[in-house]
Amino acid sequence: MKEPPLAIVISALVKDDKILLIKRIKGDYVGLLGLPGGKIEKNEHLSDAAVREILEESGIESYFKKLLGFVSEHLIEKGNILQHFLLHVCELEPKTTDILNDSEGKLKWFKFDELEIIKDKIIPSDFLIIEKIVKNHEKGYYNCNLEKIGENYLLKKFE
Repeated sequence: MKEPPLAIVISALVKDDKILLIKRIKGDYVGLLGLPGGKIEKNEHLSDAAVREILEESGIESYFKKLLGFVSEHLIEKGNILQHFLLHVCELEPKTTDILNDSEGKLKWFKFDELEIIKDKIIPSDFLIIEKIVKNHEKGYYNCNLEKIGENYLLKKFE
């Protein structure tokens, strides 16, 4: 039996022209910055999962604002699909900007205008999610292919 895709919620917490990113320490994309999030549990609605994941990863309480978009992402290595992520991109309103917990990875607020400078340190698909979906409010659905080559990730498709 083939493994089903993973339903993932990733959240854009934006406050004062800054966005919260996490430097991943486990799972896929270790060492890269990305939008915080995680798996949607069987008993959860999307909005509940988004709020829970942010609270668990950062200690920040937030409100669910809206679903911004959806990305079907294939992580490929040597021609084989390692993972298929169904990324639900959500916008949350943080009650505070104080990071109280970073057990899942180092969290930091970044100004939007500095993201281009650190682009090579961000998961390639997350960079485009921020640019296209979060900042520019472009179309809400993308197909994405990321190829893992050693410890690097090459974006092959985002359309």
